Amino acid sequence: MRSFAIAVVLVACAGDEPPASGKCTGAVYDPCIEEHDCLSLVCQNFAEFQVCSQACDDATPCPDNAACDTGFCKPAAPNDCEQ
Repeated sequence: MRSFAIAVVLVACAGDEPPASGKCTGAVYDPCIEEHDCLSLVCQNFAEFQVCSQACDDATPCPDNAACDTGFCKPAAPNDCEQ
């Protein structure tokens, strides 16, 4: 029983950062370099990062509570994936 408790503590403490979700798929908010990296064919450069995005306005809001910034959806941070 004591070994089990130690194992639970070790697993709970392992890695403070969540692992990357894997390879980027071109989904909205995945990091990108050019438009062909994105399923939407929109690779938008914001000051902090460059991500796959989509057009937005009052009639077409952004998914996942992202902000509509100069006509494109800008998330708080890019998706956690690798190109």
